Amino acid sequence: MEKLYVNEIRPNSEISTVGLFYSRDEAENVVAQLRSLPEKADCRYEILEAATGPPSTNPPKQKR
Repeated sequence: MEKLYVNEIRPNSEISTVGLFYSRDEAENVVAQLRSLPEKADCRYEILEAATGPPSTNPPKQKR
């Protein structure tokens, strides 16, 4: 299954994740909707593939 993140890049270079989507069509549709909003006219959008495998924020636990 494809997993894609949509990020919004604001004029001040701040990046915010819009959401996680499971198809490119769905992600592109959301980007098109956001671009149509006047208050988002200065923002850019990028669609990125999500990293595979579970994210690791904790060190691995040692087995005894």
